[in-house]
Amino acid sequence: MRILFVADQYDYSAYALEEVAELARNTFADVTMLGVLPRDMARSLSPGKPCDIALDHPVVGALERYRESFLSRWKEGDSPYERKEPRYEWFFLGEGVCEQLLICRGSLKDLKVRLRFGQPVSEVLSAVEEEGASLVVLGCTRGDRCLWRDDPTFPQKLVQEVPCSILLVKEAHPISEIHACMDESNITQDSLEMVNQIAVLHDAKLNLVALTKGGGIKAEVYPWFDEVYAYYRKKGLDVTSQFKEIDEFERFIREEVQHGLLALWMGKKSLLSRLFHRDSVEHFIGTCRTSVLVLR
Repeated sequence: MRILFVADQYDYSAYALEEVAELARNTFADVTMLGVLPRDMARSLSPGKPCDIALDHPVVGALERYRESFLSRWKEGDSPYERKEPRYEWFFLGEGVCEQLLICRGSLKDLKVRLRFGQPVSEVLSAVEEEGASLVVLGCTRGDRCLWRDDPTFPQKLVQEVPCSILLVKEAHPISEIHACMDESNITQDSLEMVNQIAVLHDAKLNLVALTKGGGIKAEVYPWFDEVYAYYRKKGLDVTSQFKEIDEFERFIREEVQHGLLALWMGKKSLLSRLFHRDSVEHFIGTCRTSVLVLR
């Protein structure tokens, strides 16, 4: 797994870092921390030259703090992200000759800290492609909002555009239960495992919700839904299941999803993608009171 953590300098990003660190610890993930600054700040930069023009920007300082906080979660010598100190090692060069060489061993897993300059959504999409990210994580304001202070609608816009799964972490909102909503669209093993990882991390209850339309979903899907239920039971999770009409989905979010995490499978063939237009999707993601995981 490669996690792309998109961050700014505010408290909700610091809280989202907690989720990134725990996911990385459990999944042995490669991690990239990304900040996006205005394009005009990069006008005087040249390839291969030191990048010092933005060093006093608060996002830069925040990224450095996040890196140090992330690395502090492991004891010295135990971190897969730790760079090894250079040391001399003997190497056999062939034909009866050995030589002692100064070797700097790299870390087992990648931890990158990067800045990009430009329009935030476009730059994150470029980073997802370049990094091969399987999950994007970012924080946002808590309660019934999902905003960034300097670019309020950025989280909701990003959800619509990013091709991989994305986790929106509500500020200081614990995950005690997960409402995982699915329909007859294809659901990958990776996405099932991602829900399992989060449930295990937080010791959260899992509520599987089958979204229906016009009284039911296709008959052949019911055995598949039972298989997903059995899969999570075998993982040792506390699992319940229920069916909800897609027309009642927003009411369900508003009245029943009050704590933890709302997980949505939103592939191209999902009922949510087909029956809710773009603004509606942004609306219920933005107004959900819990953290939101969109799975693709």
